[in-house]
Amino acid sequence: MASDGLWDMVSNEDVLSIIKDTVKEPGMCSKRLATEAAERGSKDNITVIVVFLHPVSTAERIY
Repeated sequence: MASDGLWDMVSNEDVLSIIKDTVKEPGMCSKRLATEAAERGSKDNITVIVVFLHPVSTAERIY
């Protein structure tokens, strides 16, 4: 879940790519996404929550 401060700057595909790259550090996913939106010039508020519906170990195997 994220506010338009993220979605105005980062595409769905980019979000998935960042999560795949960060899945081994699940606590960093939201921070990386928010940082990416800010670096791309977002002037809106940026709120990001990443929820894994499966254990992170499962996500690590998938990605």
